[in-house]
Amino acid sequence: MRRFFILTMVTRLTGAVLEVEANLDGQQCTGIFHLSKDYNVVGDIVRQYLIGPTGELGARLIDVLEGDSDESVLGDSTRNRQGFVIDAGGGTRSYEITASLSETPFGEHGYLQMGDTGDETNLTATDATGADARTQADVFSRFVSEATTDSINSATLHIGHYHDGTYTLDGQPGLFGSPRAVHIPEGPRVTESAEDASAVEITITCNVVGSFDRALDIDEQVPYL
Repeated sequence: MRRFFILTMVTRLTGAVLEVEANLDGQQCTGIFHLSKDYNVVGDIVRQYLIGPTGELGARLIDVLEGDSDESVLGDSTRNRQGFVIDAGGGTRSYEITASLSETPFGEHGYLQMGDTGDETNLTATDATGADARTQADVFSRFVSEATTDSINSATLHIGHYHDGTYTLDGQPGLFGSPRAVHIPEGPRVTESAEDASAVEITITCNVVGSFDRALDIDEQVPYL
């Protein structure tokens, strides 16, 4: 029997793109920041457990369960030096992204957008595309510092296979089809070189968050009685 496989065209994003909404000078703006030059990312998952693995709450739970039953919950095993763990899905998925800022075209990507227009010919308070690296860092830092990123107003991170094809040359989405909603607990940390004004490195941390959008939509649709 012959087996036929249908290959779905997907593209993994090189670099990352961060979309941040902020109110600047009384106007709501969406800054788009391409982080591609000298790009590096460290991904991490920190789990938070409902119970365990080392608290006495787990041991007390075993005592309660055994009190309601004539049988040992642990069978023939002992509870000494054993962790009792219940994973309710809590924790943090984080990305620590480091990139250099570039005032010149970057390969096939051209000028890397750093703001709300992407126009390298027109420097504004909300867009520094094509400007010197230190000015780009200032605009980026202003957007992030003025933004409130959380589960209600999250930033959007296109990274790896988490993207919809908006920022790929072939327009193909990633394997997972959509970007990640994130909040920004730290950064951007800006490192400038005293010898070379064009050498500016930024580091920013993005944590994946759940969204309250659906809950808020339902709340708006259901009238109070």
